[in-house]
Amino acid sequence: MPPLRQGAPKPPAGRESKPPTVRVGLQTPTGVAKLTPRSAAAEEQARNLRQVMGRFATGVTVVTTMHRDTIHGMTANAFLSVSLRPPLVLVSLGRCRMTEMLPLTGRYGVSVLAHDQEHFAAHFAAQRESPVPPTFAWHEGLPLLEGALAHLACRVVDVHPAGDHVLWIGEVEHLEHVEGEPLLFYTGRFGTVRDLQTSD
Repeated sequence: MPPLRQGAPKPPAGRESKPPTVRVGLQTPTGVAKLTPRSAAAEEQARNLRQVMGRFATGVTVVTTMHRDTIHGMTANAFLSVSLRPPLVLVSLGRCRMTEMLPLTGRYGVSVLAHDQEHFAAHFAAQRESPVPPTFAWHEGLPLLEGALAHLACRVVDVHPAGDHVLWIGEVEHLEHVEGEPLLFYTGRFGTVRDLQTSD
């Protein structure tokens, strides 16, 4: 995934809270699988897999956390539900700043973007600056992007290195949603259901 965008505004006065300490037993991922040499065949296989998986349309999220009065966020579409009882979700992250932050904070927020928030998807993917600055709602010191269709506040409970990514399993501590049209990601492009129906 692209690097995150950081340095967003601090929380409103009177609503700051110290970043939580990662609970005992949670280990910083140290075993991200070593990559094999990049042979031409391996690179071709990776390109083919990216193209095939690009046909799997997904929603778009912004994953956020707070460390030392700085909001860290990144765009991610590798997000899914793992369990209902207990309520668990998973976000898959590549080698990026967020994977350094989560062992320090032990928590992350997920904001499911609405169809009119493509500029925030590009912003937090470090593709281009948003024409309007992001604003955040807060849940116990955790930033959540305002205007999103859904918010989840999660506590990291397990970490699994997997190839060139790390799987961060979070137990949902807070969630809310509103009705609306989602932003989608398909074949490397952001769009809406209507956009995808009229493309190609």
